[in-house]
Amino acid sequence: MGVTFSQLFPPEPTLTEANLPSQHGKVFLITGGASGIGHELANILYHAGGKVYIAARSESNALQSIEKIKKKPLSPPSSSTPGELHYLHLTLEDLSAIKSTVQVFHAKEQKLHVLFNNAGVSLPPPGSISKQNHELQLAVNCLGPYLLTQLLFPSLQAGVRASHDKPAAVRVVWTSSQMVDVGAIKGGLNPATLDNPGTDQQKNYIVTKVGNWFLASQLGRALRHLGILSVSQNPGNLKTNILRHAPAYYSWLFGPLF
Repeated sequence: MGVTFSQLFPPEPTLTEANLPSQHGKVFLITGGASGIGHELANILYHAGGKVYIAARSESNALQSIEKIKKKPLSPPSSSTPGELHYLHLTLEDLSAIKSTVQVFHAKEQKLHVLFNNAGVSLPPPGSISKQNHELQLAVNCLGPYLLTQLLFPSLQAGVRASHDKPAAVRVVWTSSQMVDVGAIKGGLNPATLDNPGTDQQKNYIVTKVGNWFLASQLGRALRHLGILSVSQNPGNLKTNILRHAPAYYSWLFGPLF
């Protein structure tokens, strides 16, 4: 019960846009940065002086997000000079298209300081699959971000060198969910369900969010010696469009908690 309560009513954060140090000289890549948490994160980092790439499927949505960020200053205002905002096309549900996204990024940037694996999908219609016939939530929330991260290793390593080997200056952040804590799968994760998922889309979603924890942990172990920090974070109970596919009663039932 204590875990559930703390998820719904978290303590005040100690690091916010009000006290974030200048991010000038740093390069960020945010998947799903055109809306929701990704948009707000891009807003904060841009006004702190960071160079931010918003990676998303829809160019029009991303450009609208960029325009909105540039027009609306932070409150309270940042003491830093704004940085840069750029759009990067990314389709996570098609593994064959991710390499071209990384090639475009490498043509523009030599280094990357922080990769935010933020994009996700939740509760799509049963039977939704990716280009490679994987369950859609697994593809978008785990497989696509994993491949993207692997292909961006050279840029992350260049970020470490540019940071003069400062510990944890280069990071990969995986966005999990409070559902890992409040809706844990009884008996744990059954690997067989990855190849043969059932029709319970909420359970399938939780599996992918547990997957984010596993990916963050394993990558952290693999890259620790290189000076790259890999962490998973719980974004909290926020009102975003990730539940756009959810049944109507979700808004009625959970709306007051957002």
